[in-house]
Amino acid sequence: MERRRHQRRRQTTTIAVALVVALVGGLIAVLAFTGGDEQAASSTGPTSATGATGATSPSGPSGATSTSKPGKVTGTVDPTAGPTQVACGAKVPPGAMDPKPQFSAPAQVLDPKKTYTATFQTSCGDIVVQLLADQAPETVNSFVFLAQKGFFDATRIHRIDTSIDVLQGGDPTGTGSGGPGYSIPDELTGKDSYTPGTLAMANAGPNTGGSQFFLIVGPNGQNLDSNPAWTIFGQITKGLDVAQKIEQIPIQDPNAGISGQQPSQAVYIEKVTISES
Repeated sequence: MERRRHQRRRQTTTIAVALVVALVGGLIAVLAFTGGDEQAASSTGPTSATGATGATSPSGPSGATSTSKPGKVTGTVDPTAGPTQVACGAKVPPGAMDPKPQFSAPAQVLDPKKTYTATFQTSCGDIVVQLLADQAPETVNSFVFLAQKGFFDATRIHRIDTSIDVLQGGDPTGTGSGGPGYSIPDELTGKDSYTPGTLAMANAGPNTGGSQFFLIVGPNGQNLDSNPAWTIFGQITKGLDVAQKIEQIPIQDPNAGISGQQPSQAVYIEKVTISES
């Protein structure tokens, strides 16, 4: 009987050791499969938010804030290729796949005595926007700085969302996760309303604006009024019909959320020209 008790204790110990080895081995396998030291997914990519109407909100990345001299190029990012077919019978503009610059911060380029107009030359026609420097001076300054550097040239409208009548662009990578390399603060009035013709800054949360912007092309934009979190910095004065034509282009996958809202035909911003008066 004593020998049997010793045998049972040895068997119990052997089983316990085997279980520990198996658990450790399984944990190692899990870490190897998932990448145990992999960082959490970035929070600066596209996010979705839901207002009272259930509409998806414009989003964009926050840029890294730098202490370098404003206007300094800090590197480049590479665009992704768009759909082979270009909308409205247009062609891929020169430089569409050229690396795009990143900046430390925007240089000060606005003259407070002048007014500024931006003309978006797109694959489907021109859209003219009066910039609201008196209402959003830092946002307009950043936009004008980037436009004068050619930052928006040969980039794409990477998102169409008919639930909020939004055309979104300004991402140098064309993925919805790119920016200029820096972030700018919000300039909200508390009375912001996203009526047709509005040009506003996309973001990934408070004070994370960069280069991504959106145009409101129809009445569904006011679905965003219940959560006015996006700086308004311009108003379309000509070419709203062009923007509405672009909105009619089918998106790639209506069931895939923001990631599927890329137009099925490439819509390029061939050039953004700034006029002063």
